[in-house]
Amino acid sequence: MDYSNYLKTLYDYEKKQVGTEEKSILLKVINNVDFSAQIGSYLKFRDKNQLGDTSTVSRLLGLKLLTEKKGLILRGMRKYQLTSTGLFCVLTETMSYPPSLLKKYSDDPILKTLLFQYFEVDTIASSTARFYSLITQYVKQCCRITLNWLEDTQNSDEDRKNKMMNLLLLELALNAKLLALRIIIMYSDSTILSLTPKSKTGDPDVAYYELESNMKEILAKDSKFIEHLHQTNADFKSGYREFTHSD
Repeated sequence: MDYSNYLKTLYDYEKKQVGTEEKSILLKVINNVDFSAQIGSYLKFRDKNQLGDTSTVSRLLGLKLLTEKKGLILRGMRKYQLTSTGLFCVLTETMSYPPSLLKKYSDDPILKTLLFQYFEVDTIASSTARFYSLITQYVKQCCRITLNWLEDTQNSDEDRKNKMMNLLLLELALNAKLLALRIIIMYSDSTILSLTPKSKTGDPDVAYYELESNMKEILAKDSKFIEHLHQTNADFKSGYREFTHSD
């Protein structure tokens, strides 16, 4: 599990204090794949200013939560996207965002480390509601663990910060393994059937069952996830042998 780029990106991160206006802009960005092109017209209509001239966006730029897309100016309107720290802020504070956000930022060090070293992009893009709930809970937990580490070591010297980094890496790796275990339990045939809504006649909802069974097939064909599952299984077996054979 490689966390080097992730830690490098967030090593000096400090929690951002954003107000209602800033949150509104960030939410408008994350809830539409291509919304950055429209923010300018929205603010221009409201404030009679271009996006880059508004105090709200200036603050987001100053906090390094947004960045301007270079060379993408349409009719005088600038286009913006989340930075890595902006993405981290959103993932830490927000539970409600579309799968398209994860796909759009799949090459960002944050998601590339936490999510896409374990899953193919198409797997996440094909998420059912149940699977996506597992993913968003996992990502938020990882970000919260990281934020706690950053806050705990904010005023620490480099030696202590690096020592505590080992605990962070252990927690992140454990969280990824727990996700794998949750998925295989959630997607066992018996669990899928037990969680499938029943019709008025008491019969399982066939469409719902097929939807989740299809998600299981997608996961089974995801080489990254299967590799992660094999490693998780090996670690579990090793730990199990140590406990059951100890005197």
